[in-house]
Amino acid sequence: MVEKGQIVKNLIPTEPVTLNKVQKLGSMVSLSFTGVNTNRANTKVISLVDYENLEVLTEEGSFNFKGDPVKFALFAEAERINSAYQFDPLFAVNCSIVDPLPHQVEAVYKYLLPLPKIRFLLADDTGAGKTIMTGLVIKELMMRGLLGRILIITPGGLTKQWQEDEMLSKFNLQFTLANRGMFSSDPNIFHNTDRIVTSIDFISREDVLNVALNSHWDLIVFDEAHRLSAYDYGTKVYKSKRYLAAQSLSHQCEHLLLLTATPHRGRTDTFKKLLQLLDEDIFATEEVATTRIKELEKNGNNKFFIRRLKEDMKDWQGNPLYKDRYTRTVAYNLTPEEKGLYDAVTTYLTKKKEEASESKNIHVSLALAVMQRRLVSSIYAIKNTLYRRWNALQGIVDELNKNPNLWSQRYKLEGFDIDGIEDYDELNDEERDALENILSDPKKFRLFTTATSVQEIYEEAKEVKQLFDMADNLYKRNQEEQKFKELQKLLISQKVIDGEKLVIFTEHKDTLIYLEERLSKSGGYKVVTIHGGKAVDERREAQWKFATPDAQILIATDAAGEGINLQFCRLLINWDIPWNPNRLEQRMGRIHRFGQKEDVLVFNVVASNTREGRVLETLLTKLDVIRNSMGDDRVYDVIQDVLSEVSLDEVMNSIFSGKQSKLDEFLSQDDEQLKAQFKEKITEQKEKLAHSTIDFKDARILKEHSDEKRLQPIYIRLFFEKAFKHIGGEFTEIRKSIYRIDKLPDVLAQVLRHDYNIFADTIRQIQFCFDKQIFLEYLNIGDLGKVHYINPSNPVFDSLVKVIRSLYREDMLKGTVLISPIDKEDYFAFFVKSQVTDNRPHKDTDSVVDERLMLVQKSKDVDFQITSPAKFIDLHPPAMFTKPIEPPEVINQEAVVEWSFNAITLNQFEETKKRVSEDTERRKDYLETAFTHVIMDMQIEIQELQGKVLIGDMKAQEKILKKQERINELIAKKNSRLDSLDLMAQLAPKAPEVLGCAYVVPLSQVEYHHEYGMSRDDEVEAIAMDVAMKYEIEDGWRPEDVSKNNEGYDIRSTSPDKFKRYIEVKGRSAESGVMLSENEMNRLAQLGDAAWLYMVMNCKTTPQLYRIQNPANTLKFELKSKGIQYFLAMEEWKQKINK
Repeated sequence: MVEKGQIVKNLIPTEPVTLNKVQKLGSMVSLSFTGVNTNRANTKVISLVDYENLEVLTEEGSFNFKGDPVKFALFAEAERINSAYQFDPLFAVNCSIVDPLPHQVEAVYKYLLPLPKIRFLLADDTGAGKTIMTGLVIKELMMRGLLGRILIITPGGLTKQWQEDEMLSKFNLQFTLANRGMFSSDPNIFHNTDRIVTSIDFISREDVLNVALNSHWDLIVFDEAHRLSAYDYGTKVYKSKRYLAAQSLSHQCEHLLLLTATPHRGRTDTFKKLLQLLDEDIFATEEVATTRIKELEKNGNNKFFIRRLKEDMKDWQGNPLYKDRYTRTVAYNLTPEEKGLYDAVTTYLTKKKEEASESKNIHVSLALAVMQRRLVSSIYAIKNTLYRRWNALQGIVDELNKNPNLWSQRYKLEGFDIDGIEDYDELNDEERDALENILSDPKKFRLFTTATSVQEIYEEAKEVKQLFDMADNLYKRNQEEQKFKELQKLLISQKVIDGEKLVIFTEHKDTLIYLEERLSKSGGYKVVTIHGGKAVDERREAQWKFATPDAQILIATDAAGEGINLQFCRLLINWDIPWNPNRLEQRMGRIHRFGQKEDVLVFNVVASNTREGRVLETLLTKLDVIRNSMGDDRVYDVIQDVLSEVSLDEVMNSIFSGKQSKLDEFLSQDDEQLKAQFKEKITEQKEKLAHSTIDFKDARILKEHSDEKRLQPIYIRLFFEKAFKHIGGEFTEIRKSIYRIDKLPDVLAQVLRHDYNIFADTIRQIQFCFDKQIFLEYLNIGDLGKVHYINPSNPVFDSLVKVIRSLYREDMLKGTVLISPIDKEDYFAFFVKSQVTDNRPHKDTDSVVDERLMLVQKSKDVDFQITSPAKFIDLHPPAMFTKPIEPPEVINQEAVVEWSFNAITLNQFEETKKRVSEDTERRKDYLETAFTHVIMDMQIEIQELQGKVLIGDMKAQEKILKKQERINELIAKKNSRLDSLDLMAQLAPKAPEVLGCAYVVPLSQVEYHHEYGMSRDDEVEAIAMDVAMKYEIEDGWRPEDVSKNNEGYDIRSTSPDKFKRYIEVKGRSAESGVMLSENEMNRLAQLGDAAWLYMVMNCKTTPQLYRIQNPANTLKFELKSKGIQYFLAMEEWKQKINK
C-alpha cells in the first residue's frame, strides 16, 4: 500500500514524486506531492486502480539499494558534469573554442564572476578581447543557472559577428538575431526568445523599444558603449536616442555589462553618464563617480570598472601581446588645377558658413562642414556632393513655383540627434546617407540653405553649378589626382604590389567607390570593400575574403569598419584624416591587436597646401616626433584628452575663416612643451580611470588549478560514450578522435526538438569531436565537412545530460551496490548537495547564492569523511565480476544530513556570508554617500530659495516645494535600495540534500589477485610514498600528499618558480609491472607533461625510484579484460625512464 513519505513513480510522467499527503475520497484518492527533480508541490486525484498501480521506489530519506548500478553511475557522472563549474575554476574556458590570455582570465574570474550582481564597465584597450571575456562570463553564469534571458546590443555592422563568430563558433551558444524582418514576422520576439543579439539603432526605435522594455532580462550587454552619447551643456543634459534606450533597458535587467575601449573620451560628464547606466544613484555626481572609480577593494578589485593597458598585457610565457606601432605623415601638394577647385569651393563654403552663423542655422553649418570634408577626400566625392546640392537648389525653384506656401514652412530634422559635427561623426554610413538625402530635399530647403529669397536660391544654384562643372572637368581628364599618385608610391614602396596586405580607411562612400575602381580596374589590385551600403553578411564575407591569400587591399569606411579584426595585416593608410582624434586610435586598433605578428605601420595622407592640411600635417608630424621621443604608443590614446579644450566646430570655423583657433595656439608650442602635456595626460588617464595592473601570478594559479580539475576532453568523452550508447545511440569513429552519429536515440531527439527546436534529421550523421586541440587543427583541414565540438553547452551534449538526470534519477533514489577494485573495506558513499540561499525573489525556486556537490563516505569503523565525486569512476557493477552481493538493510540518511550540515554546509555558509556581507556593506556605503551628496546639494539650494522668499519672490516658494518633493522621492528610493541589499545579505543554509547512496564492496585479496595477477601491500605503498616525497624535497620542490582525496594522483609538488608536478606513486616489493585505475589513467592523460609516474621497486629491501613524465602518452598500457584497470609491463616502463 502506497503511503505518505514514500517516493513513487508513474503519478506524473516527468519525474518521481515524494508523497506528502494521501486522502481517500470515496472511489478516488487525493495525493499531495512534491517533484523530486523540480521541487514543485502539486495535488492530483486518481482512481483506486491507478493508486494501486503506483510503483514505490523507496521511502523518503532511506535507500533500499535496488537501483541499477550502471544507471546510478551514469546519473552520478551527469550530476558531476552539471556542477563542474564548482571545481573547475575555468570551466567556461574548457567548454569553449578559446584559449584566453592572462588578462582575460583575470577579468572574468577575479573581477566579474565573484560579484553577486554584475553592473560593470569593461574598458580594456582596443583588441584586448572584450567579446571573449563577455562570452566566458555568459557561459559561466549559464552553467550556474543564473542566466536565462540575455540581450546583446551592438553597432549594426557587428550583430552577425557577435551571433555567429563569437557566441556560436567560440562558445557554442545559440543567439537569435532580432532585426526589422524578424520583428515584423514575430512582434513578440523579445518575449519569446531567451537569447537575442540586436543593434542599438534598431532597438532604439520607439515601437521596438516599447516591446523590449516589457520583458525582464537576466543580462544585457552593450558593445561599443561609448556610442551611447550623453553630456551636460550648461544646466541642461543632452541624451541621444541610443542613450535613452540604454537607460530604459538598464532598469529591466539584473546584470549589465558595458564594453568600450574609449570610456572617457576627454570629458568627465560623458564618462559619468556612462557609469550612471550601471547605477544612477551610486554615480549620481561627477565627484562621487570619480571617487568610486578610483576605489579598490582589499584584493585590488573595483566593483564597477576595469581598464588594462596594451603595454601591460602579456601571454602565458610573459611575452608582450602587442607589436610596436609606428605612424608616418605623407604630405603632398594639390596640383594648380586641384588647388583652384579647392579654393573656389572653400570660398563658397566660407561665405555660406558666415551666413549660417548669423542666422544660427546649425543644419546649414553641418551640411557645409560635410562638404568641406568631402572636398579634401577626392574629386569624385566633392563632384557628387556639388551635383546633389545644385540639383536640390534647382529643385527648390520648381517646388516654389508649384507651391509658394513652402517658403513660409519650417522643418525639423527628425530621426537624428545632431547638434554639430561631433554628432555627425557618430553616425553610421546608412545614417549619413539618409541625412544627406534630407539635407538635399528641395521641400526641406530651410534645413540646408540660408537664402532669404527665390532669387538668392537661383544665384546660389548658378554658383554651385559652376563649381560642379570645375570638379566634373577635373574628374573626367585623363590625369591622375595628386593624392592618388601618393597612394601609388606607397603601394610600391610598401610592397603591396608584391602581395603585402593593406587597409585603407576613408570617411566617405563616394571616395571608397572611386578608390575601388581605380585600384582594381586601373591598378590590377584585388580589392575588397566594407561600407554601410552592404548587408551584415556581405561585410563579413568581405572580411573573410580579405583574409585569403589572393586579396591585397581592403577599403573601409569608419562606421562600417568598426569592430572588424584584421590582425593578419600590418599596413594601414588613413586616406582621410578624421577630425575626431578618437577615430585614429579606433582605426589603428583594427590591425594593432592581439595576434598581430609584425610591427604595424600607419600612413596619414594630408594635402599641405590646404587650410586643414596645414593644420593636420603640423599636428600629425608633432605626434610622430613626440611618440618617437617618448617611445609610448599612448600618445595616440590621449590626443582627445590633450585637445579637450578644442572643439571640432571651432576647428571647422578656423578652416572656413582662416582665423587662429585654440588648435593653432596648441600647435605653436615647441616639442618639449607638448611632450610634457602628453606625459601629464597619460599619467592622468591612468590615475583617473583606476588603470589596473594585471596579476599574472593569480591568473596562472587559476589556470593550473583548472588543469588539475577539468573534465575536458577525456571525462566528457567517456561520459558521452557510455551514456549515448546506454540509451540506444550509435556512433562511429571515422578518423582518430573524430566521430559520426549513426543513430540518434528517440528520447534524445525529443529533448532536442522541445528545448532547442532542433530536429533529428539535422543531427543524424553529424560529425563531432571532444578535444579542443583536435577541433582547432581540423579547422585548418576541413576535408570531412563540418565537425562539431561536443562539450557542455552544446545542445546535443546538454540534452544527453538532461535525459540521464531525468531517466536515471530513480536509481539514484533507490541506491545501488558497486564494487571497488582498490578499496580495502566496504563503505557507504553518499552523493550530497549543499546550498546557501538569500531572500531575494527568484522565479519559482530559492535564490541560491552558493552550491557544492560532494561525496561523503562512511565505513563501519571510520566516521564520515569527504572525498571527490570522481571516485565513482573507479567503482563498477557487481555483474562485471560475477560476484554475488547481498545488499545491506535499508539505511536512513538522517545521520549523513546532520554530519554534512555541520562539516560542509556551516563552513560554506560562513565563507559565503563573509563574501556577501563585505559586498553588500560596501554597496550600502556607496549608496549612502551618493544619496547624501545629492540631498545635501538640494538642501543648500532650498536654503538659497528661502532667502528669496523672505524678500517676496513667490515663485521661489513653488521651487522649494518641488525640490522638497524630489528630496522625499530620493529618501524613499534610498530606503528601497537599502532594503533590497538587506535581502541579498539575509543568507540561510539549507539542509543538505542526499541525492543518492551506493554501498561499495571491495574485492577480496584473492579476488583481486585473480582478476589482476597481483596483490596489494599497504606497507609497500607507504614506503613508495615516503621515497617519492623525499625525492621531491631533495630536488628543491614542495610536495603535498593528496592521496586520500581521490584526485587521480598522489602528490602535488610545487617548484620554487611555482610550477607543478602531479605525481602518481606506485610501489612494488620487487621489480615488476604496475597497475593504474581508470581515474588515475584519465587524470594523468589530462595533465599531459605536468603528470609524472613515480615507481618505487624493491620497497622492502633497497628501494629504487624510477620516474616517467607524461606516462599516459609516453607508455603503452594494456587494458585488462574487465576494462577498468590499466597494466604497465616492466619491459615497457624500463625503456622510457627519465634520468
